[in-house]
Amino acid sequence: MSLTGRLALSMALVALLVAGLSGLLAYRAASEHLERAFALGLGPSNPLAPRPGLRERRILQELRSSVAVSSGAALLLGTGAGLFLALGLVRPLRELARTAEAYRRGDRTRRAQVQGQDEVAALAQSFNQLLEELARKEEEEKRLLADIAHDLRTPLTVLRGDLEALEDGLLPCTPEHLRRLQEEVRLLARLVEELRLLTLAESGGLRLTPEPLDPQNLVRGVLEGYAGQAAAKGVALQVLGSAPPLLADREALKRVLHNLLDNALRYTPPGGRVEVSLETQGGEVRLAVRDTGPGLKPGEEEQVFQRFYRGDPARSRGGSGLGLAIAKSLVEAMGGRVRAGNHPEGGAWFALWLPRAGGVYAPFTTEA
Repeated sequence: MSLTGRLALSMALVALLVAGLSGLLAYRAASEHLERAFALGLGPSNPLAPRPGLRERRILQELRSSVAVSSGAALLLGTGAGLFLALGLVRPLRELARTAEAYRRGDRTRRAQVQGQDEVAALAQSFNQLLEELARKEEEEKRLLADIAHDLRTPLTVLRGDLEALEDGLLPCTPEHLRRLQEEVRLLARLVEELRLLTLAESGGLRLTPEPLDPQNLVRGVLEGYAGQAAAKGVALQVLGSAPPLLADREALKRVLHNLLDNALRYTPPGGRVEVSLETQGGEVRLAVRDTGPGLKPGEEEQVFQRFYRGDPARSRGGSGLGLAIAKSLVEAMGGRVRAGNHPEGGAWFALWLPRAGGVYAPFTTEA
């Protein structure tokens, strides 16, 4: 039976039950009153009082008929009212079902049209918001697949062309050519590994082991690995400030710093500098990486953390386009937060906040 039928039948049964019960109680009360009246009328002080019989039975019969008529009327009224209310309740639900079916068939633009301020209208509003979120996620997945295909196409094309040239004898098999092929293979392997890491971080599948870490020693250790690269480019590396131990996964935090420093060194011109500053802010430790490159355009503060984001060509040279997205996911997986912007003195500025070791803090929660 449909929901409309069940609601109408429920209302009819309730009305019938109420009418029947009230009629039965009225009948019993009237019957008792009549019996007492006739009993009093039969006393010795009233020898002419009527005897109980046909008149009593007629009165009781009329009462039973009235109860039956009122019960039938209550049944009809209850059925009609139940059907009317059921149709009003089911109509928006049917609209939701039709909208869901349209979405399943590929219509991503239809939304449920439900009026009112009741719970069903709130459900329809939440349902429409869910459809908006699903459509947005679908578009993001499409863009992600297109970006992956784009980033894989170039190294695969180079590999295929060089291998075919080697096979046909058009390209000599020299160490230099083999090194170039190996570089393309390493680029592909790095892209695949970064995609795997990003997927695990966003889905909560990473196994992180938070521990107290000394941020000064960790930052200096990471910067030592960039000393040669920075010197060759003529870029100065600096560490400013200090902070107490923080709580984080060692390898994940090192990966975040590597990604931020790779990004900073890539866009810092010769003669510039890259600064890593440390400070305490309440129950958190802030690490900030600043470069002296071209900086970010207005509105890019959030976009730079998107996967494969392509912004200003001045800030899109090299790299896989996943470094900042991975950094953001790892920081949030460790209960922290990350922000980007432009420094007042020029250049881009990336800061992350992580909880202090042993301190009382409120874990940061990302919004859907």
